[in-house]
Amino acid sequence: MAAMAGENGEAGQRPQYGSAAATPRDERACLLARARQAQDGGDHAAALPMWDEALHRWPEHAGRDETLAFARALFAFNRPRRPEDALVPPHAAAALTRLHARWPEEPLGWIGLAKLAEWRHAWPEARAHWQAVLDRFDAVAEPDWYEQAMNAAWMNHDGAGFKALRVILRRRWPGHETWWDRYASGGRAIAMSGAEPRHGPSLRDVEDLLRFATPAEARRVLETLSPLDQGSATGRACAQIIRTVERSGLMEDLAAGGADLARPATSFVWRNSAGADRALIVFAGGGRGFWPLVDELHRVLRGCGAHLIYLRDLGGSFYLAGDPDLGIADYGGVLDLLRAQAAGLGAARLACLGNSAGGYAALRYALDLGAEAALAFSLLTNPQTRHDPQVSPALRAIAQRNPGLVLDLAQAYAAVAHPPRAILCFGEGHEADRGEAERMRGIPGVRLVPAEGLAEHGALRWFLRRGEVPGLVASLFQAPPA
Repeated sequence: MAAMAGENGEAGQRPQYGSAAATPRDERACLLARARQAQDGGDHAAALPMWDEALHRWPEHAGRDETLAFARALFAFNRPRRPEDALVPPHAAAALTRLHARWPEEPLGWIGLAKLAEWRHAWPEARAHWQAVLDRFDAVAEPDWYEQAMNAAWMNHDGAGFKALRVILRRRWPGHETWWDRYASGGRAIAMSGAEPRHGPSLRDVEDLLRFATPAEARRVLETLSPLDQGSATGRACAQIIRTVERSGLMEDLAAGGADLARPATSFVWRNSAGADRALIVFAGGGRGFWPLVDELHRVLRGCGAHLIYLRDLGGSFYLAGDPDLGIADYGGVLDLLRAQAAGLGAARLACLGNSAGGYAALRYALDLGAEAALAFSLLTNPQTRHDPQVSPALRAIAQRNPGLVLDLAQAYAAVAHPPRAILCFGEGHEADRGEAERMRGIPGVRLVPAEGLAEHGALRWFLRRGEVPGLVASLFQAPPA
């Protein structure tokens, strides 16, 4: 990047940076001038290393204003990025530490310590530093500080801290919408509205479009980002997902089967040309990996003789929150939607399939839909026992609003005279997943299928690689032995 920055020099106007004739004072002035020129021209990736070098080479001349300007530029440039994608010049840590030590009355010095910890993925340290920022500078706190502190609490698996910060933010700034609000409410309409993002287009917007929309829409935004963002870890991962899905023919096949991809919703339907009287409801999850998982599943499931209804979990709620964007307020609304879709397909026989949180949903919905059977991979049988800041706040709120909705599947299936048959697949060596499945051992109609030697959560891909999913799906519609 230093080479790129050199293209912004002002030859003939000032002594050249690094030339034999230039004094240290001239060198510093030239370097800072070039940094400001690059920054004023919007080339922050070039400006930051030059700011960094000026502060490093002449620390005795690094005043408060220059150090603050560097910190503001560094934080603003990296704010939309994940920690692993941040541009952190080599001497930034020294500059931020000096800012904190020399001018402790400046919030940015304290924030700098929090950001340094984030960029190192030291989340307990980042959480403590953000709390110190909020404790010391509460009178001048900004909502963005609370949002970043919430992120540190989330990444530190501090559910109670996350919730407490969110309560304060909402009380002090009731009109401030955070990314967390978009996540919890399934804000697909925001992601797809075309409105200008608060920080300009970012990798976060690309990920949101992969969650809420289609790979094609995500690609259009990704292509507008800088080479730095496109070449980052997240940028490369998103680009790989987009390429894989667009080249696989998945989108064309779904559209040919009647799926409406113009505005993907909580669910979309693929009609089997064979005209089967059965439908398989697939709880395929949400997140950036939604489309790759659907791609892998669809290659197998399209040949299983059933119509397919794919669902995504937009709110991290184990599919229990409905879809506010579509006016579906709750679990009951999704049930009604699925019944209508099945009826529209002419499907009198239903079964469910799900992975991870979708495994819970597959068994949960199968009960109320009167499905014949459910197939679950790596499921959690009682979501209320999960302590995860990414999921727990939304799930807890749903349980409080809807007493009795979040069920312990082991208790629910044991209490029904004739529950749907259930096939539970899990990694034999994954202690948590094995324990969850074992809770349902002995319940009539429940069959446990371990993936031998697998110690990971990804049982679904283990069974896909071995070609065993079609046989498992076929058994969902086979009548039990007399």
